[in-house]
Amino acid sequence: MSSTALQSISISCEEGLDGVDGSARFSFRPSCSALASVSGPIAARLAAEHPARATVEVHVRPLSSVPGTAEKSRGMAIREIVERSCLLAQHPRTLIQVVVQALTNPTPGYALLAAEINACTLALINAGSIAMRGVVCAVSVRRVKKGNVVSVEVDIADDAVREGGGCFAFLFGFALSGPINGSAPPCEDVWSTYSARPGSSFDQAELVRAKEVAREAAVEVWQCMKNNIPHQKMVGETQSPEEVVVKMEI
Repeated sequence: MSSTALQSISISCEEGLDGVDGSARFSFRPSCSALASVSGPIAARLAAEHPARATVEVHVRPLSSVPGTAEKSRGMAIREIVERSCLLAQHPRTLIQVVVQALTNPTPGYALLAAEINACTLALINAGSIAMRGVVCAVSVRRVKKGNVVSVEVDIADDAVREGGGCFAFLFGFALSGPINGSAPPCEDVWSTYSARPGSSFDQAELVRAKEVAREAAVEVWQCMKNNIPHQKMVGETQSPEEVVVKMEI
């Protein structure tokens, strides 16, 4: 399912936005696309300074109108992911500013959030000014009822009826412990959300299954990112899976 669902991924790191250190666009399909920019480390306002690490500021903007509750919620999720994936202690008393612009209207489920997270990752890589533990790849999944059985599959941002779903973000890096996923490095779950529609429920086994479906799809997203950034190594990648020396020390 994931190979077919993710075949429409589009990536661009050549937006050329003025006044930022890095920018990138990520799309799961034309109806689910986001643009992200990164500035920093830059001077922080006195009230925002942290003596031991950089402060992360995330602004999520909708396609039209002003940011609302949904954008603020997605901004909090992205900020948490950036804080977990970047080595903020290397830049105390500074500010890392991330701006995420939705290029499409909100989609059912969590596909737009996953696209925004991936665009943010690519913008950080494009900037190259902030050390990272690895590469974060996000995928949304959905619960689909087939007869009396509810199955979990990759969310392709269409209009199919959903019984719920979620979004999972994984950090990939050869410095991490765990099995190597083909050509992709080991990964760990850094952020996730999963829910059923009102009146429905799910058990622990389904949550584990949803996470595995998302992980397999995230490996494909990582490979797409790698294939679209041929001029530089992916963060956390070494010459071969056998090497243990990473690009940036923690």
